[in-house]
This record gives sequence, C-alpha cells and structure tokens, in this order.
Amino acid sequence: MQIRYNILSFFLLLVSISVHSQWIPENLLSTVQLSENDSNKLTLAVDMTGFFKDNEYFSPVELGRTLPGTNFLPRIAYQIDNKFRAELGIHKVYFSGEQKRDNRGLFIDGIFARMQYAINPEFNLVLGNIYGGLNHRLIEPLYQWESQLIEKPESGLQLVYKNERFFGDVWVDWRRYIEFGDSVPELLTFGMSFNGMLTKPQNQLQVSIPFQLLINHSGGQINVSPPPMIVMGNAATGICMEYSLKNRFLKSVALKTYIAGYYDKLPDKTQRPYRDGWGVYPVVQLNSTLFSFMTGYWYAKQFYALNGEQLLGSFNPNYPNELLPERKLLTTKLMYSQQLLKNLNIGAGIETYTDLNLKWTDYSFNVYLRFNPEFILKKF
Repeated sequence: MQIRYNILSFFLLLVSISVHSQWIPENLLSTVQLSENDSNKLTLAVDMTGFFKDNEYFSPVELGRTLPGTNFLPRIAYQIDNKFRAELGIHKVYFSGEQKRDNRGLFIDGIFARMQYAINPEFNLVLGNIYGGLNHRLIEPLYQWESQLIEKPESGLQLVYKNERFFGDVWVDWRRYIEFGDSVPELLTFGMSFNGMLTKPQNQLQVSIPFQLLINHSGGQINVSPPPMIVMGNAATGICMEYSLKNRFLKSVALKTYIAGYYDKLPDKTQRPYRDGWGVYPVVQLNSTLFSFMTGYWYAKQFYALNGEQLLGSFNPNYPNELLPERKLLTTKLMYSQQLLKNLNIGAGIETYTDLNLKWTDYSFNVYLRFNPEFILKKF
C-alpha cells in the first residue's frame, strides 16, 4: 500500500511529457491554431454532431444506457490577423424523445463564449469556453469519450502548445461558479496533458513517453454547504511505440503501455471506499485508411476516475454497494471514420469489455455524423 502511495504521489508532482490517447476519433477534434486564412473576417460556424450510442452494459459498477441525439453549436467569430479570435454562440444537446414540462431550455443549454490569443503560432491562451473533451487527448481510464457528445463545453482557462514534436495542454474547467453564501460548493477540474516525441517526426518508428494529470476539487471558502471538501485525482504515464508501414491500406502498428493511478485525499467511505489505487493498460493498435482496431488488457486494483470509463473502475459512487477491488478486462475496439463530403464526416464503431473475473462481456456500438461548415459574413 505504501509503495503504491509513493508511486502515485510521484505522478501527481511530476511535470513530464505525454502521448495521445490509445484511441481518439480524430474527426471530432477541433483545430486550436489560428489560421491566416481567417484573418480579418467575420464568420458563422455551424457545428452539428448527430449521434447514436448504445451501451449494453450489465456490470455491477455501470449499467447500460442509450444515447440518441444531436449536439448543436452555432457561433459567430471575428479574427484579427492570426493573433486574436473571439467567438460567441449558443450550445444545445437534444436527446431524441426528450420530454419537458415546458419550452424552457428547448433551444439552448447555455451561452458559448471564447476568447483566444496566440502568444505565438504554436502557443495559445484561451479564456471562456476552452478546447475540451477529446481535445485534451486523455486515455480511456481517465476520460469516457462519449462525454464529447453529450456534455456541455468546458469553460475556464487553457494554455495549449503544439508543434511537430510536442503537444502541451494545461487547463482549468470551472464546472460550478459560486457566490458568497451559496448553499452548494464550487466544482472545478485542473488538468495537464502533454505529448512529447523522443524520435524525429520523419522516423518510421515513433516513440513517446506519456504523462496526464486530472485533479477534481469540490469545496470553497465563501459557500455554506455542509459537505466536506473533496480533492481527488488521477495520473497516467507509460511508453508508446508506433511503426509506420508503407502499405496503401494498413498505415501503422502501435504498441502502447499505460500506468494509471488514483488518489482521494478525503474519501467518503459510503461512496468512494478506496483512498488510492492503480491500473496497467497495455494495448495493440492497427490503423488503416478507414479503420482503427485496438485490443488491450486492463488490470487494476481499487481504481477509480471521476470522468473515466466507469467499466474500468473498482466502484461507482452511483452504486456504492457494488465493489470490484481487482479488475481484469480484455478490451477491443473497431472504429470506422471517413470524410463523406467537405465539412461532413462519419464515424461508427463497436467496443467490447470482457470481464475475466465475472466471466461476461459488456459491449457498445455507435454511429455519428459531424457537419461543421464555416461561412464568411464579412471581410475587413
């Protein structure tokens, strides 16, 4: 126990380099760098993602659900040269068959507002709604990718650095703002995700060393809520190797091994029974022009991540009586993605999680369409 605590404490203090997630649907990502082509223009961006994801889960720590709906984010943007960009819009996630007592919230979940300043072409400061979700490139044990489809855009502060050999992302997602005397605590997440390549970009074999960090905080000094302060977090590191192939269909083969940790400073035994835990996740991935296939083995003890894939955890606060201290799962993912038309992308996939201790398989399948054109309203 003490050894695990020391290792995790080292992760939480370390500032190192990190790697992309073992699987990310690239056509759901956003471009952070400001483009010279957008300089001195007023534009209208329409970002719509229609999705259907069916989780056939029967695990003690996560029950299944179906997610049919549309994520809608229209916004107006103005950019000054390639140095500053301001965006203002609205955001709405509509679930098919959603029932409401009245029309409030029917067309809007919230205001979207972003200000971005390019310190230099590779380094950007973002305030307001940040480039969140999958753009952080977190591994699956730390981030459940379906959140990209159904959650509100993250908001707070972000610093992003990207060049050919390094990707760095540091952010604060302020999930609940409070004022003096509020009866609820403030909620925020601090995160770091870095990607540093140890080899040259033109090399056929690419090697990376990962580090990712999430700290979740609930508390505050000006609120009067009775619950105690909560501070818990996760860290991940490992080594990743990817070999590019000179094949028209099969583009690359990758072997990646991740180590993830969990720490809870003030665990609530009724909901979060473990103070710390860890997991190991070696995966093999094949990438082609249209498909990506990944298989891995997740071994963990007393692991939990607030925003991670719940099937990989040893408990779920929503089901406090179900505890799985040791996890042994085989995972597989088959993903398809293609650009159908300009600004129109499609993706589909199947994912399975075979629990070797419980001797059953949970699975999910998904399909989505993303349409994200941008129209010029005026040139200056």
